[in-house]
This record gives sequence, structure tokens and C-alpha cells, in this order.
Amino acid sequence: MPKKWGFLLLFCFMISFSSSIALGGEWSGTISGKMSYETTTSRLDWGVSVDTSYSLDLGEGYYLRGALLLKYQDENKIRPVRLQELYLQGSAVPWKDVDFRLGLLEITWGASDVASPVDLLNPRPFSLSMDSESFQEKIPVPALDLEWYFSNNWSLEIFWQPSFVSHFLPQVVKENMILSPLATAIGFDEEKTAFTLEETAPLVNFLSPIWALRLRGGIGNFDLALSFQEGYYLSSFPYRSEVTLLSDGSTSVQVFAGYPRRSIVGLELQGTISGLEGVTVRGDLAFVFPEKWTNQVLVNGSTVSETPIFAEPYLKASLGIDYTHNNFYANLNYLLGNPWEEGDNISPYLYFVTHWTSDDEKWKPFLNSVLSLHDGSMVNIVGVEYKPKSGWSTTLSYSLSSGAPGSTLGNIADTLFLEVKYSF
Repeated sequence: MPKKWGFLLLFCFMISFSSSIALGGEWSGTISGKMSYETTTSRLDWGVSVDTSYSLDLGEGYYLRGALLLKYQDENKIRPVRLQELYLQGSAVPWKDVDFRLGLLEITWGASDVASPVDLLNPRPFSLSMDSESFQEKIPVPALDLEWYFSNNWSLEIFWQPSFVSHFLPQVVKENMILSPLATAIGFDEEKTAFTLEETAPLVNFLSPIWALRLRGGIGNFDLALSFQEGYYLSSFPYRSEVTLLSDGSTSVQVFAGYPRRSIVGLELQGTISGLEGVTVRGDLAFVFPEKWTNQVLVNGSTVSETPIFAEPYLKASLGIDYTHNNFYANLNYLLGNPWEEGDNISPYLYFVTHWTSDDEKWKPFLNSVLSLHDGSMVNIVGVEYKPKSGWSTTLSYSLSSGAPGSTLGNIADTLFLEVKYSF
């Protein structure tokens, strides 16, 4: 996001905070402390976060809402003070069949419990985790989101974004993603390489926005939605890589990257099946039509390859079923492509989540599992949540990975987690 947007919106949030003292309003949020210990490396990390939300009723169907996240030692390596949302909301205004939000928004589309492939309007902070909670982390965008309820069961949602915001990836991650394949293909030493990356953002403004439409409603026991998104990939991709092999054995690599345009047709489905009590079926499909994109690789000024990155349309999917009975819950989800995989790099996964809650709602043991169907690598997270009294919770869990070196999930470190949270 351009800095001017961030400063402006943070200033507006501080104004709303000051106004709340005089005008009233409702505050809510959580204060949490986290600790993680990697058993293989003996690395200990910890941090504290304050996540607050504010709502002010302006009257006549208008509301001012905001959310601010403060983090110390942010594991996502993004700025520790993050304005998550700040927007003006209208309910049945200015027309009775219309709701809208205008400002810094997080938009959630899709019926799936895990990484919906149609939930792409917000960029995301970087995370090495493969759990469903990490997939829910988003970076807000300046936008207008308007929904028109033109019948009792159906509505049309319109999304309009006049400024481009990309995924947040640490520079070292970008360098490894680009440099390692080049070093393997050409045969140079990464340790003796000077690397530079020049990224060009797409031209997005009020007259040339990112936009999307979603038609949604219900048929029988199922909720359906059909959507179309017109915008750009939120991660950059190289289109020209210049490699210079020097006489002293070192290498210079200069990469030029951009953000290809893409169009996405999405389908969402969620509902129950008669005769199967407690069972809910969910599914999202995304048909992606990318701009053709090729990376031209030059060595000492001569072209050695032109590698297609995006050449043909492709499919991403998330299909799941969950079961609830009394205090027991289980969910099985098939995922074709996680949020960071695109084009030919898409791979399939199975997600399994289950938990049981005690009758007094104080104890909740759980198991979360992720299996890569591409190479058989796996991550299992087993833990328990304890709520000693209202507003307080403590969660202890252990993450264990398995798989060959270099596999999709096998290199994720085995880690012990502890979290203490207070909600207000």
C-alpha cells in the first residue's frame, strides 16, 4: 500500500479514537502473549499482541468501524503497528436495499473453511505456517464494497479498489525463490552472488481500478455464489533475469519483475444434505485466466532460455465436509493449491481438523493435520485449549512434521506453542 494511504488511514483511526472518548462507542478486542520453541534448533521466540476493534453508531444507519493490531516481535515480519480496518458502513442507506462499506477493508469471499481460492481480494503477510489460522491473515486494501439486495434471496455485490496493494514477502524470501532455481539451472554459487530485484507495480487508479462482482443467493438447502474478479497477481513474477558470470568466480544477478493481470471466475457452494444430520458440505472453485507471462534469462548478455510462467488457464479448488454432534466437531478438506501456489506450481493437500469441547466449555483438545498429496509430507498439530474463567484462555500445542528433505512440508520445524489470551 502506498505510504500516503497508510499515514492517512492511521491518522483517521487516531481521530476516531479521540472522538470515541467524547462520542461514546463500543470497544472490544484481545490481548495475547505467545511463545514458541523449535525443538530441532532450540530457538525460542515470544511476542505480545493487542488486537482492538471499535464501532461508533453515527445514526440514520451509518457506522464508523475500525480495527488496530499492535504486535511486538511480529512473526510475519510485517510492521508491528497494523491498521487492519477503518471504514464507514451504511446499512439500508442511502437506499433501503443497499449496504456498503467504504475505507480500508478486509473482504472475505468463499464458503470453504480452509484457504478459499476465491478469497483473493486482500493480500497477505508472509507466514511459514500451513494451518487455517495463518491463511486467514490479511492486509487491508482501500476500497468500496457495496451490496444490493434485489430480491428476498439474492444480492449483487460490487467491489472497487483504486490502489494496488501486494502480498508482503521479506526480501530474503523473494531472493531465495528467484535465485535458487537460477543457480541450479546455470550453475553458479549463490554465496558469491550479488542480487538485485526491481519490481514494477501495475497502474491502478480511480479510472483503472481492481474490481469484482459477486451474485449470491439460496436454492433449497444450499447457498450459492458466482463471482468475477478483474485484477492482478499479488506477488511479483520475473520477466527478465540478467546473469553476469565474472572472472573472479562471483556472479551478478539483476531481475526485473512485475504483476501479471488475471481474471477469475469463482463458484461457491455451502449447504446441508437431507437425512444427514450435522453434516455440512462446502466447496469453492476458481477458474483463473492469467496474462501470458515469460521469464527471459540472459547470461553475459545472451539469451539462454525463455521460460513460460503463465501460459494457460488453470483451476484452484477447496472442497470439504464437516460434521458436528453435541460437543464434537470434525472437518475434512481437499485443497488444490494454497494461497502462495499458482499456475504449474499448484499441488494438492488434505486438511483434517477435529476437536471436542467439555460440557462446562472449559477444555477443548484438538488435532489439526495437513498432508501433501504431492510428496506425502505431513504436519500434525495436537493441543488443548483451557478457559479457566470468562474472557481468559490458554492454549498449549505441539507441531510435528514428517517428510523427506526438500519436501513440501517436511522442512517445517517441530515446534512447541503456548498462548495466553484475554478477551474484552
